[in-house]
Amino acid sequence: MGYYPIFVEMQGRSVLLVGGGHVALEKIGKLVQSGARVTVVAPALIEEVRTFIDRGEAAWQPRPFAAGDTAGFEVVMVATDNGAVNTAVADEARANGIWVNAADDLNNCDFILPSLATRGTIAIAISTGGTSPALARWLRERMEAFLSDEVVALGDLLAEVRREVRVRDRECAATCDRTQSPPPLLCKECPNRIATDRWQEVIDSEVQALLGRGEYAEAKAHLVATLGIDQPLLARARE
Repeated sequence: MGYYPIFVEMQGRSVLLVGGGHVALEKIGKLVQSGARVTVVAPALIEEVRTFIDRGEAAWQPRPFAAGDTAGFEVVMVATDNGAVNTAVADEARANGIWVNAADDLNNCDFILPSLATRGTIAIAISTGGTSPALARWLRERMEAFLSDEVVALGDLLAEVRREVRVRDRECAATCDRTQSPPPLLCKECPNRIATDRWQEVIDSEVQALLGRGEYAEAKAHLVATLGIDQPLLARARE
């Protein structure tokens, strides 16, 4: 196995989901939430899966999987407990160059789904390479406890300040003849460039204490001052 951990943009991607039971329910919610265009192929659905169909969030083909069903899809997910069906779907998807995932069936997977701990915009993915779902769940529960209100607020704060830094970067780049296509936008010699390590350093005890007290504006002011982006842009020394 050589799994490479990635987060994939699913907005607008066409996904075939084979199966309509409880395993399918575990898949369809996150697919719909991510903006995927989901088509379910299954002779019957449990009520919870049918709810997504009734709300118009997914389409349904009320029949068993048939040859040719994977054509035109970008991703295929198999949610059945029938090994023969899993293999048939996976073989056809792979022949069409389509990534396929089959629940609890590593031999018929091109990718596996991690256990996710999520809050706000933060997502922590946990995987044991498909070897121990119980351990992945155990770890996820502990990561969910880690994602406190303070951590979520910190994520929001850093994202907000980073957007402001990008605006500032573009202002600097507009007057510089060494601008590079993003990323990075600014040249390495730019006095306004914030090094990657600097972002780590500014997550200090003061920021965390302010967020812990719910003082978001004060935490932002401290972060902005520490990064120095509350000061006028500096000109690069000319050679």
